[in-house]
Amino acid sequence: MTVPAEVAAITSQYLELIDKTRPGLVRGFYLTGSIPLGDYSPGRSDIDGVVVVSEPVTDPEVVRAVHAKLPERPYFDVTYLTASALAAEPDRSTPVVYTIDGQFQDPAAAGSVTPVLWSELARQSIAVRAVDGLVVHDDHEALVDHTRDNLTSYWVPMLDRLDRAMTDRPVDQPLDGRIVSWVVLGISRLHALLATGNIISKTAAGEHARARFPAYSALCTQAITHRAGHGIPLTSTDGTQTVAFGRAVITSAQHL
Repeated sequence: MTVPAEVAAITSQYLELIDKTRPGLVRGFYLTGSIPLGDYSPGRSDIDGVVVVSEPVTDPEVVRAVHAKLPERPYFDVTYLTASALAAEPDRSTPVVYTIDGQFQDPAAAGSVTPVLWSELARQSIAVRAVDGLVVHDDHEALVDHTRDNLTSYWVPMLDRLDRAMTDRPVDQPLDGRIVSWVVLGISRLHALLATGNIISKTAAGEHARARFPAYSALCTQAITHRAGHGIPLTSTDGTQTVAFGRAVITSAQHL
């Protein structure tokens, strides 16, 4: 698969900088997320990836100066992991340096250390710098369990909050389309994984949901359209429908 030009330029810049400032630290670099799934949108998507390091990186200061020299956008969102860590099941008890929206997070939170990242790396990643003989622990049962838990522990409360927010708004009040796109496509990706066993792109998830939940076909189309960068006017009514859609998808997922 061809790597988008801006992604190739930034990853090349990163590797040049890290090799100069921290020689021998980075053994490998793999792109995950939207890029290998063919769903990268220049100017809108992030650069997601896994940096395979020769020794654990638990303090952001080790690499902060390098990240500071990269462009602010697209966000450079990577996780620093050793090959031995990737060969075992995800260990959330060990601090890990990672970024979200280009910002370093608390290493102790280990937010990106999940079966999803391991499976993405094992199944559908692009090696910018490959590690010979790299073994990644891809546990499908753990991936399914994590997905089910995420639906109930993260998305159900999120839908509850969105539902309360829509209750207090006039039905015709404009609504940021990012909310609809994020919720519709995010929940749909999890349903698709449980239904098919595959991790798919957000756009493909919208298409999956459009076919599986025809009553919400127009809403799914709106989410896909917004993700593609085409602004469309949405209102609180669409937000309310998004809540109903999310609840329907989660109920369906419980029977998969």
